[in-house]
Amino acid sequence: MSSWLSLPARNTRHRSGPPYSSLRFVFLIALFIGGSLGFSAPTSAQPDSTRRAILRAKGLPPTHTPRRAVIRALAAPGWGQFYNRQYYKMPFVYAGLAGLTAAVIVSNDRYLLYRHAALYKQNEGTTPNPYAQFEDEYRRLESQIGGEIRANVLRQQRDKFRRYRDLSVVGVGLFYALSVLDAYVSAHLLTFDVDENLSMHVAPASHGITARLRWRL
Repeated sequence: MSSWLSLPARNTRHRSGPPYSSLRFVFLIALFIGGSLGFSAPTSAQPDSTRRAILRAKGLPPTHTPRRAVIRALAAPGWGQFYNRQYYKMPFVYAGLAGLTAAVIVSNDRYLLYRHAALYKQNEGTTPNPYAQFEDEYRRLESQIGGEIRANVLRQQRDKFRRYRDLSVVGVGLFYALSVLDAYVSAHLLTFDVDENLSMHVAPASHGITARLRWRL
């Protein structure tokens, strides 16, 4: 017996989110992961014997579960991928986190440099200058630019690097959350059995795109 399910596509428009949409996305992923850790239902709709057979065929222990993959991914970067035996993903996890962490460090160093230089410059006419300890940092920037730097320019650069630093911090959290989500989803897909009785067909239609899902009983 065959059944057909037609799903008409909806036209959607891109909407620009607020400045903190990335933070909300990280929060939603954290809620999803936290819910998966407390979820007590079976991790697979397949019989346990079938699931164990699939895991054994892939060289994994029968106790392998998505929940344990999430716990390991949260404990250490790349551990969830290692637990899933997806070793090729680990260099990408470490490289992404290392690159974003380096961006945080460099941006923060430049932010502090311009912040200290701005404090010194805007009080340069004061005697004594309360920020005289930052003169060396201002002179270093002055030698790099090749001339005097106005205080408003220093403040603009300070704000720019502070924004870069904050975005890089959000990037670290987002990338780490995605690596945890990848470990969770991959652990589920390890025991996903693709059956010939299930198929999906996507085709253009007059009102958009139509997706048809067919299954045989």
